Amino acid sequence: MDLPKISIIFPIYKKSKHLENNIKKILEDPYPNDLKEIIISIDSPENDFLNKLMELKSKYKNITLVISKERRGKVSATNDAVKISSGEILFFFDSDVFIDYIDIKSIVNELKEYDIIEFYKEIIKKGWLGYLMFIEFSLYFDIIDPILNRTKKPLFLNGSGFATKKNVWNDVEGYSKVYVEDVDFAMKAGKKGYKYHMSKNIRLLIEPLKNLRQWIDQRKRWSFGLIEVILNHLDYMVDFFIHNMLTSIFIILILYLPYLIWTYIYIYLPASFLYQVAIGMYENLSKNISFIYLIILNPTSIFQTFYILYLTLLYIMITSSYIYLLISVKRRKLYNFLSFILFSVLYIPLYEIILIYDIIYYGIFERAPKMNWKV
Repeated sequence: MDLPKISIIFPIYKKSKHLENNIKKILEDPYPNDLKEIIISIDSPENDFLNKLMELKSKYKNITLVISKERRGKVSATNDAVKISSGEILFFFDSDVFIDYIDIKSIVNELKEYDIIEFYKEIIKKGWLGYLMFIEFSLYFDIIDPILNRTKKPLFLNGSGFATKKNVWNDVEGYSKVYVEDVDFAMKAGKKGYKYHMSKNIRLLIEPLKNLRQWIDQRKRWSFGLIEVILNHLDYMVDFFIHNMLTSIFIILILYLPYLIWTYIYIYLPASFLYQVAIGMYENLSKNISFIYLIILNPTSIFQTFYILYLTLLYIMITSSYIYLLISVKRRKLYNFLSFILFSVLYIPLYEIILIYDIIYYGIFERAPKMNWKV
């Protein structure tokens, strides 16, 4: 049986830490190398990295370089690479990914049944931010995406690593100039009836962002991109929900179960014991502090303070424990529980604040906030 030629595309800005290793992994894969075409599409390359690219090109004859001194942006860099590609199947890898495992032939075989294959991804647990990003990615790729897999319909796509047929890419006209071009691509493909699958036949490790500032900038872009996607593809999202209602409800239930448990406790379980604690504390304080302070520190104010703390701590413990159990059971491994507490206290609320900010900003100015990103 004849195997199809594949084009492997790396869109890069300035440099890539893992490119050489990834190329070695790709060429060491038993899929015939004469059927592999590697296209590196790079913007504003640093001099040292450009020299490295020239070395790689002279070493491996199936490498093609597309070099731009200007910053075209990922969308244009990727689209330009596809235009000169000659493979029937396209593989895409971002510059910050490390190929941990690769089986090209299995991906090619999966593309006989599906049209878009997303590669499994895991964040490298490097530093506190890397650990929190690891939790976020694990929630998606270990819990949510396996459920979405059953629908075979593309809804989301992380473009740092995936494969598709070239005729599918051309049919949906590749990447559009939007902030989340990968999700937009998936939904355009879904509208045309193409099928999606997440596969572990290629597993990628992804470098975490270096600091909180970079994370905030990325999440601002992703949040606004989500707004764009909803505005552009609301009809498809509604259709997806209607035709996959049980799956959609199940995913929503998984995501919001901690909130539901917390709400149930808040509404139905009495907190009268806190009022008894407040009265006891007030009685003890009345023996030791000035009468003036007792006017402010009455049992009601003490109870309200305790009640707010109680509800906050309850939410943190429910959410942290729930996410910890989900990931630990799914991955069959124990993790540092403190990181899950930090995920609940900092990561989730900050992400929600960024999303609300983007919604308000777009509602007022009808455009995206300023971001260091070339669309």
